[in-house]
Amino acid sequence: MEINKGQFRLSSRKNNIKFELNRGKGHLLHYMINRLKWHFYPRLHKVSKYPTHVDIEISSLCNLNCPMCYTTTDEFKKIAGRGFMDLNLFKKIIDECGKNGVFSIRISFRGEPFIHPDAFEMIEYAKTHGIKEVSTLTHGGELNEEKFEKLIDLGLDWLTISFDGIGETYDKIRAPLTFEDAVNKIKNYQQIKKQKNVSKPVIKVQTVWPAISKNPEEYFNTFNTIVDQVASNPLIDYLGNDTEIVYESNFTCPQLWERLVIGSDGRALLCSNDELSEYIIGDATKESIFDIWHGEKMTKARELQINHMGTEKISPCKKCYLPRKTSTDYEQIDDRFIGIDNYVNRSQTVGK
Repeated sequence: MEINKGQFRLSSRKNNIKFELNRGKGHLLHYMINRLKWHFYPRLHKVSKYPTHVDIEISSLCNLNCPMCYTTTDEFKKIAGRGFMDLNLFKKIIDECGKNGVFSIRISFRGEPFIHPDAFEMIEYAKTHGIKEVSTLTHGGELNEEKFEKLIDLGLDWLTISFDGIGETYDKIRAPLTFEDAVNKIKNYQQIKKQKNVSKPVIKVQTVWPAISKNPEEYFNTFNTIVDQVASNPLIDYLGNDTEIVYESNFTCPQLWERLVIGSDGRALLCSNDELSEYIIGDATKESIFDIWHGEKMTKARELQINHMGTEKISPCKKCYLPRKTSTDYEQIDDRFIGIDNYVNRSQTVGK
């Protein structure tokens, strides 16, 4: 099972393969081994010495107010411990991860990473201290051509830009950002990569499905030639409105064997879907990554997942999209038909 359950790639199979090859460029063998571990360890319930991947939230703050996002809710603002990660804490985490074979980190989770004043220094530190793949997710508003060139020079491997809809739809969801300006910047990023003759960072744009459901082909054609991958996600119930949730039977979540998530305040969360910090498994300000990964709370959560009891016993799992049943419709993009997954009983309306 993929982590991004329900995510579908609008790009062609050929472009998706090219995306993966470019993503692994420079350490392709390590990348392939990493992907095998990512795929098989959860199925074998094998706990590696260190996680394959660590999400490090350098900022839990965001300077946008998108209507479908949990960061806009009072509950999140009250509970999540909002702020910037301390640079020394970040370096402490990277030092341990880099020395012990953690393949990849992602310097984002709930907030906008590029409003952190030390974001570029953090990327540089990770790339020069043993982390082979460094990626991030951004709304793109804090970037420009000069900063993108700096990301190339620092060695960022993968940049995902959340880009919901086209034209007025984007302008409404991502205000005060504007569609025209955002697209032009991405076009310029592609030109910069060509001028420098580099393939990294690979650039992926992704949207929520209801923002493009009326014009998916137009969205795809807008980005197909200027980014490395185009993808979409069904609208997740980040606002906690759903009451009639239908779960998959005998579900075991793969995340607990793949990745570790460290919030901006140093608290370690159960997974990347524990947006409200409900299940704290450790504290990186006081504990090592090793001790958290093998700790009592994480071990207990794995046992519950193995016994298919996550949605009964673990609060974030009850609200998570991964164990939810999906139904599939099909949409034509050019001459291809793409499966569009949606969660059963889930409204696909932005803001619901």
